[in-house]
Amino acid sequence: MNILITGGTGFIGRYLVNNLLEHNYNVKILTRQENVHIPEIEIIKGDIIKFDDCFNAMDDVDAVFHNAAYATDYGKKEEIFKININGTQNILKSCKKKGINRLIYTSTAGVYGFPNIKEKIDEKSELKPYNIYHKSKLEGEKILKNNKDIKVSIIRPPLVLGAHGRGSEILINKIKSGKMIYIGKGNQYISIVHPSDVAQCLRLVFENDKIGDIFNVVSFYCKIKELFHEISIQLKVKSPNKNIPYFLAYLSGLINEKININEPSLTRFRVKSLGTTRFISFDKAIKKLKYKPKFNLKMTVEDMIKKYV
Repeated sequence: MNILITGGTGFIGRYLVNNLLEHNYNVKILTRQENVHIPEIEIIKGDIIKFDDCFNAMDDVDAVFHNAAYATDYGKKEEIFKININGTQNILKSCKKKGINRLIYTSTAGVYGFPNIKEKIDEKSELKPYNIYHKSKLEGEKILKNNKDIKVSIIRPPLVLGAHGRGSEILINKIKSGKMIYIGKGNQYISIVHPSDVAQCLRLVFENDKIGDIFNVVSFYCKIKELFHEISIQLKVKSPNKNIPYFLAYLSGLINEKININEPSLTRFRVKSLGTTRFISFDKAIKKLKYKPKFNLKMTVEDMIKKYV
């Protein structure tokens, strides 16, 4: 079977390419990057914001994994929407014109917001996207689900940590430099997924979702303290031991966004991510897709730091 992946050279996309190849799929990717060479892969140079690029990439394609996105916790609405919404519209329109009736979309658990509750958040929970990126991904979901011609499956990963990830790099650098501070006491729980588990779930959705459904994907839960401590142990540095009240951290994030418009060192989203409890349920993926996460806390941290130390 012939598969097209958008964002195949990105953080999650690399793992998805490898997973599909391991399961004997023929894979090609649409990418903006120059001079990309991946064995066994057809590389198509193009951009999802250009309809012709999307349409031309879909020759002899049976299914599309739409993984490309402008993933950021802070940025200009126009730029984020142009890629994440207009790009998704181009992918959908191209699929329709090419007669491709299977599409798998990588969204985000950010569409649920950060309600700071101990109850599990499942696929039927209230949607309260927090920032522009989350809003753009939810709008992408709506665009795809409102069509009647193509079966669309959607997965929603929470915080994705692993080698080459921007979030991993930020955490490691902060802890390594001794600048990491707990928001509150650090006892809040966080939902984490490794990109390899995201890739596994994407493939399982393609193979097993018969109706076009939505699935959360998570590798494990842990306390923020446990995450920071494990990173510190493997880096062989002192664990963070300072705290800041949540409201002060949130205020600092707001001020940082106002002062450092292009790249704030702290954002309100990061405060929400690391300062609130959020259990994203992946029971549905376990039951309906036979999804089994392979990564735990220790394995994920090992993978995170091997790229940066």
